[in-house]
Amino acid sequence: MSTRRWPTYFDSPPRRAVEGGVVVAKPGKVTDPLAVELVAAAEIESAPQILARGRTYARAGQVVAVQVAPEGFSAQIQGTGARPYEVRLDRTMISGSDRVAADCTCPYGCDNGWCKHAAALAYVAAFLLDRDPEARSEWIGQAGSAADSDASGSGTADGQGAGSTRAIPTSIAGTAVVPASALSLTAEDLAVLRSPIPARDAANLLAAAEALVPPPWEPWQGPSGEPVG
Repeated sequence: MSTRRWPTYFDSPPRRAVEGGVVVAKPGKVTDPLAVELVAAAEIESAPQILARGRTYARAGQVVAVQVAPEGFSAQIQGTGARPYEVRLDRTMISGSDRVAADCTCPYGCDNGWCKHAAALAYVAAFLLDRDPEARSEWIGQAGSAADSDASGSGTADGQGAGSTRAIPTSIAGTAVVPASALSLTAEDLAVLRSPIPARDAANLLAAAEALVPPPWEPWQGPSGEPVG
């Protein structure tokens, strides 16, 4: 993948800190075959610089609101912008081979190679596949079974039927995952944001400020005490 499209992509501003994300201390250090395959897919689809940024995001816990659906992972990833990006990884068939398709709402996108957000989700998803049997079953389209051998793909998991989306439990091997609902604004929040800003009297605000922190000189004098005017 050429870096000419976005020459400054690798030198982007510092990412915004986020709480409640999945922290992966050693991205890519997995043993489950499906997890290993997912890491390999990220390495094939991403440039080395992109992979490095994805590992950094995974270690920093930038991946939040992780959800798993049949043959797919989705998450929100906080980058440098004010709003997190929406990222998806889906198992698919391309030219008769099992592949992983990535999609992200960031400007870089995943059309000509994966972005760092997709790579970060791949590392987090592989980490979860290594530890969560239900996430593993969802990823291979066999939700409702804890093992591949006796799964039929028609069962239910946690009372959810096929085609449902399951939020990853809030605690997996010491990780914390924020549900998507926790990142949404309520009707009350929107009402407050949409309400007009109350008018303030500038003279009253200045008087209140001077009452708390009086100026070091009288208003009719300059900083050195000389008369003004």
